[in-house]
Amino acid sequence: MIHHILSAYYGEIYGISFFNQYLKRHSHTQQTELWQTLIDVEILTAEKLKPVLIMHDIDVESRNKEMQEKGRLDAEKWIELPWDDLISTLLSWVEPYEIKYRKWNENTQEFADLEPNSNPESTAFQIIAEHETAIYQCLKQYHSGKSSLPILEAFLTKYR
Repeated sequence: MIHHILSAYYGEIYGISFFNQYLKRHSHTQQTELWQTLIDVEILTAEKLKPVLIMHDIDVESRNKEMQEKGRLDAEKWIELPWDDLISTLLSWVEPYEIKYRKWNENTQEFADLEPNSNPESTAFQIIAEHETAIYQCLKQYHSGKSSLPILEAFLTKYR
């Protein structure tokens, strides 16, 4: 299961780079706060996952540059989309991850009940799932025309 946490960690590194591209490009728009808050969510999640990976002697730095570059390049694919199209695209892109991470968490929580020593891993899976659900719910609200930064801010408050 630790490979799932590593995969999610690299997803955070990717996400930081991805959302940074939007922040740079749209730094003078009303969406600046959204991009920065998404970056903050990704950074906090990565910070929470890193110690669990290190505890398992995993080299977390080995693919950082690769994932940063992938995030940057992928962001460029959609960066020129009009706002509504961009939010729609991001929403459909995030949804499968939200489902997958939620299932990981559910499976891990069942396992954690049997093995109480797996607490750091269980917490990591909870954070992974909750961060993706917060992003997904936020994008759903934006898709319906509502600002939803409080969803992301609630995640940040809970885990800071």
